Amino acid sequence: MAGRLALAAILLATGYLLSFTFALFLPRQVGETLLLVFLVASLLAAYKEWKEAPLLVILGSLVGFFSEFLGLNFGVPFGSYRYLRFRIATLFNVPIPIIIAWGTYLYTSYLASLALTRDKWRRLVLASLLMVLLDLAIDPAMVSAGFWEWLDTGPWFGIPMLNFVGWFTVSFVATLLYTQIAKSNPEGSPALYLPYLATYPQLFYFANGEALLAVSISFTIAILIFGLVLQRYITKKLPVATRREQYIHS
Repeated sequence: MAGRLALAAILLATGYLLSFTFALFLPRQVGETLLLVFLVASLLAAYKEWKEAPLLVILGSLVGFFSEFLGLNFGVPFGSYRYLRFRIATLFNVPIPIIIAWGTYLYTSYLASLALTRDKWRRLVLASLLMVLLDLAIDPAMVSAGFWEWLDTGPWFGIPMLNFVGWFTVSFVATLLYTQIAKSNPEGSPALYLPYLATYPQLFYFANGEALLAVSISFTIAILIFGLVLQRYITKKLPVATRREQYIHS
């Protein structure tokens, strides 16, 4: 069964990478559609082991939409900003690709949290923190590429700190709602962290100037976390005698 979740993660990671590759040569909408196809494929692959995975995506998108609506009209919970693209496909002035992105990124971050802990309440916090870590790269990269701009400014490469508080809050609320409803508690493996890392190539591509430093910092932290996941996983897989021998020699 664990292989199904690993397959789901590989499909999603492939979707991120192919979406980015296609977007280099074709209109951005082609890449976005391709990622959506692979997202659905990932959810289908995970379904037998993790039936509520689609619920997490739906809640992430719904809570994300509501927060974006508040943000664009009232400046909370992120601060004041405005979109410079996505002006055609919108719902109450909220870009539909952004709504979908909330659900996709939350699913990606929660998959990564499955590799970090088996406790569902810790996953709630870790998935929210991983969302913030990802946005440390997303916002500077997208601003530098001209996708949106901030009317408020702040210390993180021009991004206000309130934005990251907002990202944690929105992610926490969506994941908390999911946790209250869902019954499944799937087990994780290092492979489930791969989609999270696969989000970064596109961010490096879009980042210009100092935004490259922001993406690099976020990516470095993400890699360090993955290294800890791998180390713990390998240690658990070692035979008991080998672990005892390592302990004696340490």
